Amino acid sequence: MIDVPGDMGGVIRRWFPDGLDAVGAARRAVPEGLFVTGIHDADVTTLLEELRHLGVTPTAARVDSAAVVMFAVDASSPIGRRALAEMRPALESTTVAIVVDGIDAHRDWREVTRSVASSIAEHIPRAVDVEVWPTSAGIARRARHVADAAARDALYEESGIAALGAFLADALQRPPGMLRERKYNAAVHAAVAGARRAIVDRAREVTGTGATVGLRAERADLLERRDRERRVRTTTLRNRLQMLRVDVTHEIGEESRTFVAGAREAIASATRSELRHLPADLSQQLTRAGERVDGGVTERVQAIATDVEVDIELPSTATQLARIEPPARRRRTGEDKVMVVVGASAGVGLARIVVSPLSMLPAFEVAVVPAALLLGAFSAWWVVRARASVADRAHLRTWTSDAAASAKSSWEQAAQARILAVEEAFVSASTDSIGTATLAAESELDRVESELRTAADHRASVLAACDRDLAALDRGVERFVVAAQEPALSEVRPNN
Repeated sequence: MIDVPGDMGGVIRRWFPDGLDAVGAARRAVPEGLFVTGIHDADVTTLLEELRHLGVTPTAARVDSAAVVMFAVDASSPIGRRALAEMRPALESTTVAIVVDGIDAHRDWREVTRSVASSIAEHIPRAVDVEVWPTSAGIARRARHVADAAARDALYEESGIAALGAFLADALQRPPGMLRERKYNAAVHAAVAGARRAIVDRAREVTGTGATVGLRAERADLLERRDRERRVRTTTLRNRLQMLRVDVTHEIGEESRTFVAGAREAIASATRSELRHLPADLSQQLTRAGERVDGGVTERVQAIATDVEVDIELPSTATQLARIEPPARRRRTGEDKVMVVVGASAGVGLARIVVSPLSMLPAFEVAVVPAALLLGAFSAWWVVRARASVADRAHLRTWTSDAAASAKSSWEQAAQARILAVEEAFVSASTDSIGTATLAAESELDRVESELRTAADHRASVLAACDRDLAALDRGVERFVVAAQEPALSEVRPNN
């Protein structure tokens, strides 16, 4: 027997150690005896009974220790691939007799016999010694009960059992060294096939995407996250700042309208003494409204900083709010002088109308003139005073509108200036944050790329090692190539 080359033995030991153990066991084995088996629909029991009459009995307990193997199939159907797979170890290492039994009951047994022989030749090219025997255990059993010797011999010959028994007896007498070498060579081929399968499976494993699918998915996620971080932060910041401008403009308008409406109501309902203190109160209201606007800007800016996750020091008010000046003293106009004259005239006329009935009484004739003068003076004073109050209210309303407009302009200027300062701070901080996130993503990408390169180098080294081991198997197995024997049909009887 040829020894297993050292390099091939090392490859088998690494990839398929059980195969090397099987080679050693085959080298020490002493094949002997007959092992009988068959598919489920074959009448193995009847065949064994007829073979015992010829002195042939199964003595081997296992296929791997048998010198000869008999495999029975039914003549009704060809042999299947599963049965061939079960027979492969025996066909590649042992003399095998394929018994196609039941030729008396199935007229297509010749086609089945040829199909069995061609299937073995096609699917098991390393079969060492195979014979296909068409038989009929039923004919042989009937032949033993025939009284006429010539008829009995003819039937027995037609059954094929005698020829099968002779073949089995002859096969059992073959040299043990030849039988051992067959099993040894088959074990070597089986070990090489097992090692080859393990090598190919390992090569497929490292060349498949399963080993790096996690890394590739992580790399794609890092690339998408890096680009998305920059895009989302920039878009979110721009949208929130635009919304901040809109909200602040709307709030300033609301504060201005609220102040003007409240001021008009206060001016209309204030007494003359209250009108003197009202400008100071309205100035304080404008100041508080400006503080509310500034506080609203601060709250919104802080909310934006929280949403976009930017830690910055918020700038204070960029532009000081304009100081609201108190209204100037109302100057006397020609209209006021006209109202004095009109009031005096109206008062005198009214007084004369009132005291005219008294002039008819002699006792009150002296008092009529002074009374008329006093009443006229009072009436003129009241008309002038009422007209002055109306003018003062109108003057205060005008001042209120001008103050509200000035304050609104001041608020808008301060808010826009502050928003611009905040935007600059946000953009700078966001750029720094995006840069930090990008650097972190790039660092992770470098790590993933390094692991992918390591995996690629490992894959290349594994594939190179697999190629070397396969080459060692190919070189070593060439020394154990055994020419496969073509399965042959047993001689067909003339009456078959």
